[in-house]
Amino acid sequence: MKKILFAACLLTILVGCTSTQKPAPLAGVPKLDVDRFMGQWYVIASIPSKIYDGNAYNATETYERAERGIRITYSFNRGSSDGKERSFTARAMITDPGLNTNWEVTYVTWPLQRNYRILHVEDDYSCVVIGQPSRKTAWILGRQKSIDDALYSDIILFLQDRGYHVGKIRKVPHQ
Repeated sequence: MKKILFAACLLTILVGCTSTQKPAPLAGVPKLDVDRFMGQWYVIASIPSKIYDGNAYNATETYERAERGIRITYSFNRGSSDGKERSFTARAMITDPGLNTNWEVTYVTWPLQRNYRILHVEDDYSCVVIGQPSRKTAWILGRQKSIDDALYSDIILFLQDRGYHVGKIRKVPHQ
């Protein structure tokens, strides 16, 4: 009986020591020019979602104004540069009009809704970093198929400083 009581006390102490803290709020860029953001972006790297982009090649995201919100088309080759072409669409609604940095994205192909934040935009809109406030996924996007190595390193440090697990980042191969 003493062993059971000891085990119960120990378990209670251990459970009390675990942290259920949510990550600190994640700040986005001060303001996003949505019109400059529209168009095609190459996915340079990501902390991939478990659902569809962990094995993507030649991945692009295209953003277009739509009747309701913003239409996002994500296209890629599955498994290799010449793998089967896949495409998914989503709709984004800006939840902070005027700032335009917080987006609620609904995936049309399945009933998922996610909150995304525009974390960083280069002054010339050549590169952008998007992430989830949960810090489970993030994307580095560029207007070209690659970005400068120094910028890439700076972005990795930027994501690490904001609590993202940068060891999970995967560079997306492009032909």
